Amino acid sequence: MKKVLILITLIMTCALAFSLTLSFSVNPSGWSKDSGANDTAPFLEAGVPAMNYLPVRVLIPFGERVENIQVILSEPEIQRKQQVLDFVRKVQIISQPQPDTTVPKPEIWNKDALFPAEDYKFLGTQMFCGFQIAMIDIYPWKYNPVQKTIFASKNVTLQIETSWDDELAEHSANFYAPAKDYPELTRLVLNPETINSYQNAISYRTHQPQSRLIDLSVPKKMIIITNSTSASYFQNYIDWQNTRNISTGIYLITDIYNSYVGADNAEKIRNFISDAYQTWSSTSTPLEYVILGGDDEIIPDRGCFCEVGETVDFRIPTDIYYSNLDGNWNADGDQIWGESDDIVDLIPEVHLGRFPAETANEFGNMTRKIQYYVNNDTYSNNLAIMFGENLNNNPLTWGGDYKDDVATHIPDDYILSTMYQRDGTFSSIGVWNALNDGANVMNHMGHSNETSLLGQGTGSVEQLQNTEYGFLYTQGCYPAAFDQRTSGDGESIGEHLVTTSGGLFSFIGNTRYGWYMPGSINGPSQFYDRQFFIGLYEANQPNLGKALTYSRLQNVNAAMDNDVMRWCYYEMVLFGDPTIEVKLPDPALPFLTLEGYTISDADGDGDGSFNPGEILRIYPIIKNSPEAGTAYNISVTLENLPQGIILLDGPQIISQLLPGASCDPSFYFRIQLPQDITYGTYYLKILLDSSHPITGLSTGIRKFNLSFEITMVDGNFPWDCQIHTKSAPIVYDLNNDGTLDILYLNTLGQAHYINNNGEEFGGFTASPQQDIMRSSAMADLTGDGSPEIVYSSRTGKINAVTLDGTTVFSYDTGKQLIFTPVIATLDHSGMDKVIAHSLNGYVYAVNSDGSLCSGFPVNLGSSIVTEIAAADINQDGLMEIIIGCQNGTLHILNASGEELPEFPINIGEIINGSPTVLDNGNLVFGTNNRMLLISSSGEILVNKPIVAAMASGPVVANISGDRELEIVFVTINGMLYAVDQNGNDINGFPVNVNDNFNAPPLIVNLDEDIQPEILLTSYQNSLYIYNNNGTILSGYPFITSFNGCTPGTICDLDNNDMLKLVSGYSTGIVVMNLRSPETPIKPWITYRGALNRQGSFACTGYVANSDPYTTPPVNRLEQNYPNPFHQNTTISYETKKEGKVSLSIYNLRGQLIRTLQDEYIPGGKHSIVWDGKDSMGRTVADGIYLCRLKTPETILTRRMLLFK
Repeated sequence: MKKVLILITLIMTCALAFSLTLSFSVNPSGWSKDSGANDTAPFLEAGVPAMNYLPVRVLIPFGERVENIQVILSEPEIQRKQQVLDFVRKVQIISQPQPDTTVPKPEIWNKDALFPAEDYKFLGTQMFCGFQIAMIDIYPWKYNPVQKTIFASKNVTLQIETSWDDELAEHSANFYAPAKDYPELTRLVLNPETINSYQNAISYRTHQPQSRLIDLSVPKKMIIITNSTSASYFQNYIDWQNTRNISTGIYLITDIYNSYVGADNAEKIRNFISDAYQTWSSTSTPLEYVILGGDDEIIPDRGCFCEVGETVDFRIPTDIYYSNLDGNWNADGDQIWGESDDIVDLIPEVHLGRFPAETANEFGNMTRKIQYYVNNDTYSNNLAIMFGENLNNNPLTWGGDYKDDVATHIPDDYILSTMYQRDGTFSSIGVWNALNDGANVMNHMGHSNETSLLGQGTGSVEQLQNTEYGFLYTQGCYPAAFDQRTSGDGESIGEHLVTTSGGLFSFIGNTRYGWYMPGSINGPSQFYDRQFFIGLYEANQPNLGKALTYSRLQNVNAAMDNDVMRWCYYEMVLFGDPTIEVKLPDPALPFLTLEGYTISDADGDGDGSFNPGEILRIYPIIKNSPEAGTAYNISVTLENLPQGIILLDGPQIISQLLPGASCDPSFYFRIQLPQDITYGTYYLKILLDSSHPITGLSTGIRKFNLSFEITMVDGNFPWDCQIHTKSAPIVYDLNNDGTLDILYLNTLGQAHYINNNGEEFGGFTASPQQDIMRSSAMADLTGDGSPEIVYSSRTGKINAVTLDGTTVFSYDTGKQLIFTPVIATLDHSGMDKVIAHSLNGYVYAVNSDGSLCSGFPVNLGSSIVTEIAAADINQDGLMEIIIGCQNGTLHILNASGEELPEFPINIGEIINGSPTVLDNGNLVFGTNNRMLLISSSGEILVNKPIVAAMASGPVVANISGDRELEIVFVTINGMLYAVDQNGNDINGFPVNVNDNFNAPPLIVNLDEDIQPEILLTSYQNSLYIYNNNGTILSGYPFITSFNGCTPGTICDLDNNDMLKLVSGYSTGIVVMNLRSPETPIKPWITYRGALNRQGSFACTGYVANSDPYTTPPVNRLEQNYPNPFHQNTTISYETKKEGKVSLSIYNLRGQLIRTLQDEYIPGGKHSIVWDGKDSMGRTVADGIYLCRLKTPETILTRRMLLFK
C-alpha cells in the first residue's frame, strides 16, 4: 500500500468541521497470502473464500470527533481468471483437536457475485495515549466464486468528516505525553503527519493527581504494585532498575484501595495507574511500564467475557485491563467486563508484566534470573529453539509448520534449533534437557493446560537446574492461567517456569485456550505470535513489553471485529518485567558442547569394566560450534562427584578452540574409585566455561551429565551368539597357550571357543544337528593327555569329541537324553566311562571306544528328572553310579549295572534334587519339599522339610570351620539353606533371597577370613554372595538381566591371581569380576563339582590337600592401607613358606622407584611401611604406583595411589 495524497479541508457550516481525505494505491496481488504484502490480513470467518483484506488505521486530528467515514474504491479490474480459492476452516482449540467438518458457505459459493459485497467496514475508534484512531477494514480485493475470478481495486480514497469536541480534546490532552516520541503510532496509522496536530494539546490539559500517592515532582518511568509483605522483596530490584535509568517506584495495594474508588479492587488499581499515567504524562518522565507484583491473591485479575461459537468464558484473566487506561471496559455497567458492546479500550498506554509470585523465594528467583539475563553476555544469548507438536491428524496439521513461519523473523545470527514432532525430534526428555541447558529465545506451538506444557509437568519444571535463562512464547492452552479459580494452590505451569530456581526469566502465554486453524498456519494465536517476533526483530521493539504491545496493535482491527481474535487479544500475558530487552546474538561468543566421552580403566585392570578401587580416565570430546566465535581459555571441571570418588586432576584449561574445532583426543581427567563403592550407575557433571574475547568475562557455564557403571561384568563380555544354550560353560585352556578359555555349547551342538578377551577363536559343529538340553562334561577318555568333550542329546546320541571337534565316538541310545553325562572310572581297567541316562529311565555306560559296557543299559522302570552322580560308595576303589527317580527310588549301580546291597530304596516321592556325595560316602538329594541325607548303606539319616524344590541340587563344603562338611542348596523360589549332617540349620540360615533360581550354589573364599562364601546366581544372572553366618557380603547383590542362567565356574580367567565368575545365559556368556584374589579355599567352584560332572566332594580335587578343612598357607599381597594415601601407607603380605622375598615399588612406566625388602624371611604374615619416597630419599610425585611382591612361586602386584 502506498499513500499518495492527504487533504485536510475546513468546511464552514453552522459549526466548524474538518474533512480528512486520504488516497493511496493498493497492491493488486495483495489478495493472496503469497503476495508478500505485510499490511494485509486474512478472513477468519469459516466457509468464506480464503483471501485477504486490508486493515487500516487513521489518526484523527486533535479534538476532532468522527462524524462520517466514506471509502471509495477505484473500478475493480480483473486480476486473475480461473482461480480456485480454498475456503477458510473453522478455528479450533489447540488442546482439543477434532476432525475438520467445515464446508463452504453456499450463500457465497453458489452466488454469481463478488465477495465481499461491501467495500469497507468502519469498526469504531480507539484512544492511544490521547491519540484518537479510526479503525477501518477495507476490501479492495473481490472474488466471484462462480466465475472463479479475482478482481482488484488499485486505488482507495478515504474521506472522514469530523467535528470539534471540547470534552474529547480535554480527554486527549490529559493522556498526551509531549516528551514521548511515538514510533509505534507512526507505524500504525496511515497519516502519522497528523501527530503534529496534538502539539498544542497541553493547553487543554486539566488533570490533577487524585491522591497523595502520586507526586508530580517525582515521576516514574515504571511502577510496581504489590502488598506490604512483598514490597521488601523488590527493593534491590528497584535499585538495580534505577541504575539502568528506569526510574521505578513501588506502591502498596492497601494505600491504593484506601485512596481510589472503583467497583472492586481491580478497578481501584486501574484507576490508580490511570491517575499516575495522566499526572506524569506532562513531565519529562512519563509512565511507560507497570509490574503487577504478585499472583492474583495479591494483585486481583480482571476476568473478561468472550465467546467463540459455543465456547464461552465469562472471566478470562485479562491483564491488559491494567494497561489500557483511556477507555472503558464495562460501559453497560453490568459487571460483565470486556463484552463486545462495552466499548472496550483495546490499545495499551503502558507496557505491563506480572510477577506471579507469592513467597520471598519465588520473588527472589524471578528478580535474580532477570538480573542475570541482563547483566551477562553468555553463550545462551545466541541460542533460539522452536518447539512444535502435532495439532491435528484430520487434516494433518503440524506445530512445526507454524514455528517455521515464525522462524523466518528470527535473525540468522542465532543458532536456531528445532524440536518438532513432525521431524521426530520432539520428546519430553529432549525438551527438558533443552530447557535445562538454557536458551535465549524459545517459541512453542502445541498442546498444554494449566499443569503441563512441552511434555513437562509442574513437577518436572521444578527440577530444572539451569543457570542460563531465556524466555518462552507459547500458543498453548491455559499455561498462564494464574487465577486461583482455575489453577488453585498448585499454580499454573507458566508460573512455575518463572518462579522456580531454574526455568525461564520470562514467559508469555495464554490464560485460556489457544486457537489454531486445521490444515493452515493462519491460526488466530499465530497472528499474535508472528507479530511479536516481527516487533522484536524487525520493528525495533526489542523489549518484551513493547513487542507484546506491538503484536496487539498489529491485530487490533481483527480483535474489534472477530470474536476469536478478541479472545486471543485478552488472554496473552507476560510473566516478567516488560522493560527487559531481548539480547541479540553476539558473534564473538563461542558455543561449547560435549559431543561425547569415553571412559577408560587403562590405569586399572584395563578390561573396560569399571571396578571398585580402580582409577578411571574420562576423555571428554569438547567441540566449539562451527556457527560460533572462537573459544578462549576454556575451563573444564568436574563436579557432583559421588561420595568417596576422588578427582585426581583439578580444573584444566584448553587455550583455544576455533569454530568447528574439537579438543585434543588425548585430553582426560582421572578419578579414583573407592574400594568399597557399591555397584550401580554413577553420575557426575562436566562444566565448560570460557572467556569472552573482548570483556574477558565468563561466557556462561555449560553443564553436561556423565555417567558410568560400577559393574561386576567384565568389560570384554557378554559374548553372544544369538543361539540358545542350556549348558554350563566349560573353562579350560582350549588352545594350549597357557591361559584359560571358555567353551560355549549351544542347543544345536555348536561349540564356540572364546578367549578371556571375549573373542571367539574356534570351535566345532556337531553333525548331524543335535538338541542338547543340559551341560557337557570333559575328561581324558582316551589317555592321550588331552581331554575330550562329552555331551548327550535329545536325539539319543552320546557324543565324545576331541578339542578340535574330531569324533571319538557317537553312541546312539535311541532314547531322549536331556541331562548331563558323567565321566567316571567304574572298573579295574582304569579307563573312564561315559554314563548317561534317558528321560524314560535307562542308564547307559559307554567305553571310550564307543562300545556299551557289559550289563548296560539298565532299565530302572521310572523316569529320571535329575542329574546323576558317581563316587566310590562302598570303598572298593571303584566308582558307583547314583540315580534318583521320579517314582521316589534311589539306585546305586556298580560297573556291571547291578544294584549295591541295600539298594534301591524308596523315599515315597519324586526325587528332583540331584544327588551329591559327601566325603564319608553319605548321599544328599532333594524332593519337592524335603532334603534327605542317606548313608552308604541306605539308611535315612536326615529327612528335613524345605519350602520348595532345590535348584538343580545341593553342594557340600565346610563353611562353618568345624572340620565337617555342610550341605548348601537354594530352592527354586529363593530360600538358601546351609545344613549340617544332623539336619540342623547353620546359624543365620535359611535366608530368603527373594529371587528365582535354577542353578546350584558355588563355594569359594572371597574375603580376608579363612571361611568360604556362598555364591548364588539367579535365573537372571544376578549375583548374591553370603557369608557363612547368613549375612550378605558387602556390596551385594549385583543385579543383572541376563536371562536364563546356566551354572557357572569360578576361576582365575586372566591368569592375574584374581577370581572371576564365568556363567552362561540364554544365548551367551557373561563374566563377572569378583574383586578377590586367587585363593586355595575353593571347595566347590564349578557345576557338579568338576568338569567330569561326578557330583561328589571327592571329584572337586579339594581333598588333594593333606587336610581339606584347614586353610593351607598362601602367597598373598594385600591392598595397601590407606589407599589413596597422602604420606605413609602400610603394605601387608603373606608368604606360604620361608624363602627369598622381594617387595618393590614401580611407576606406571615400569621404572623401579624403590625396593622396600629383598631378603630371606620366614613364612607367615608381614607388613612394611612406605613413606612415599624413592631410593634417593626424594618424595615422589602424586600418581599411581605399583607394589610388586616376588616370591619363588609367584609375582603379585597391587596398584597404589599417592594423592597429597
